[in-house]
Formats: sequence, structure tokens, C-alpha cells
Amino acid sequence: MTDIELTKKRNNRLVFVLAAVSTVNEMLSFTIGISLQFILLVMGTIFLIIVPMTLLSNHPKFTRTVPYIKYFITLISGVALFLLIKVDPHMINIMTMYFYVAIMGIYQDRVINALTLLITLSILCFYFFTQGENIFHSTDVQDLLFYIITFTLVSVVNLMYAQFNNTLQQEKEQEKQRALEAKSAMETMLTKITESVQAANQYQNDLQVATNETNQRSIEIVSSIENIIESFEMQNKQSLLLANQFNQVNEQINNLLIPTLLPHQQSSSSSATTIDLTVTAPVEVALCEMKSMLQDLGAATEITVDMTEYNKGSLHDVLHLVSIQQQEIHSLSESFAKLEKQLSRMNRRSQL
Repeated sequence: MTDIELTKKRNNRLVFVLAAVSTVNEMLSFTIGISLQFILLVMGTIFLIIVPMTLLSNHPKFTRTVPYIKYFITLISGVALFLLIKVDPHMINIMTMYFYVAIMGIYQDRVINALTLLITLSILCFYFFTQGENIFHSTDVQDLLFYIITFTLVSVVNLMYAQFNNTLQQEKEQEKQRALEAKSAMETMLTKITESVQAANQYQNDLQVATNETNQRSIEIVSSIENIIESFEMQNKQSLLLANQFNQVNEQINNLLIPTLLPHQQSSSSSATTIDLTVTAPVEVALCEMKSMLQDLGAATEITVDMTEYNKGSLHDVLHLVSIQQQEIHSLSESFAKLEKQLSRMNRRSQL
């Protein structure tokens, strides 16, 4: 609450109390026969001067006049008291100034309390020396000092009360300010926690998407590797089958050619030499070439088999690495899920 609003609130409260008490008091005064002039002076001062000016200061256009209304009310009330005692010089009206000192304590202002005491003592001294024999039971100056001391003590009590309330008000404002700062810090912390949770959630979603894509690609890689392994195994089987077939063909050729060449060896030496030179030489050359080809094919087949086995081992290593990567990604995803739960729990506790 600002100073203007607090002063406006105190103005309205003081005027309300003053109007209510004065109305009740003057109604009682009217019933016991107090002069109408006295009653009209009190009611006119309150409802024709103080109340309208206070209501006018509450208007937004006249907000700047709010701090000065308390001085206006203090002076007008003092003038009204002076006139009331002049109209009805009685000890009861002197006692009314205690009410004046007390009610002005609502403002909790040292200046107002001092001004109120000054006005009260001025009125007291003026009527003590001018109409003392009509109002007071004694015109001894010593009695006046006791009156002055009594009013001063009432004013001092108001000053102490004002200082105490102002201290409480300041402490309340400081606590309110600290509470606002703590609230702001808490809101900032909650905002950061919320942002962290959202970031962790976003990272979790991105990680989940990446994990799904990695899993899909891993499945495709595994499928491709399995197809490659199957093709290598099929190639290996075909190479072994081809080698076996060539060996069988080689054996069949040997079985066919050897019986054919044996009858030529049983003929005469001249004819045998001629047949051997004309027939066996080309056959032996062809057989050597075929054996060489079969040997080369067998060596290529063995290399193919070795490469297939090597590739199978390498592909199994790749599959193992892919499996480890999937496990690591899954563990990381679970860790971030736990982190997100902890941040969410911390956010809920902070809000409570």
C-alpha cells in the first residue's frame, strides 16, 4: 500500500469516527437541552466542511490533495473546539479536547500530534486566563500546569503509540517485500525447473526418436548382414560343390583315358612308339592343363572359403557392436527418464 492510499484510508477512518461520535453526542446533548447553536456548530463543521472536503479529496482528480487533508481536519477541528468553548464555556468542553488529541492519533504522525497538542494547549491557556472563573474550579497557575501535563502525557502516549505502529508497519512492509522477493525467486526457480523439465522432456523425445531410428537401421543392418552371410554360405557351398564336380570329372577323364592308352603299349615297339608320340602327348598336355586349372580352382575355392569365414566373423563382430550400442542407448534413455521424473517431483514439491 502506498503512502497516498494509507493517508486516504486514515482520513476516511478519522472522519467516519468523528462524524459518528459527534452525531451520537449531539443527539444526547439535544435531549438534555443543550443550546441549538452549539449543536448546529458541531454538526455543521463536520457535515458541511470536513466530510465534503474529505470526499472531494478521494476523487481521482484531487488525489494530490490527500496528504494535506489531515492538516485541514486538524486546524478546522481546533477552530471548531475554540468556537464551541466560546459558545458554551464549560469544563465538559475542555474535556472534549482529550477526545480531539486522541482521535488525531489515528494518523500516526508526529507532526499532527505536535500540532494537535499545540492547538489544545493554546485553547486551554486562552480560556484559563480569560474565562477561568467560569470553567475551572480554580484559577491557580499550578492547576493549569497539571492540566498542561495531563494533555502532554496524552499526546506523548499517542506519539509512543504512533512510533510503535509505524515500526510495526515498517516491519510488515519489509516482511512483505522479502516475501515478494522470495516469491519472485521461487517463481524464477520454478520457471527454470520447468524449463529444465521441458528441455529434458524434449531431449528424451529426441533421444527416443533417435533410438527408434537407430533400432530401425540396426534391424535393417542386421537383416542385410544376415542376407550377406547367407549369400556367402551359399557361395561357399556352390564353390565346394563345383570343386567336387571338377574332381569327379578329372577322375572320370583319367578312368576313360588310361584304358584307352594301355592297348597301344602291348603292340610292337615301333608302332607303340609312334602311337605314344602321336596320341599320348596331346592328351597328357590336356590333362596337365586340366589339373592345373583344377588346382587353381581349388585354391580359389579355399580362398573363398577363408574369406567367407573371415567375413562371417567380422559381420558377427558388427552385430555385437550394434547390440552393445542399442543397449547403451537404452540405458541412456532410462537415465534421462529417471532425471525427468526427479525434476517433475522437485517441481511439484516447490509448488507446494
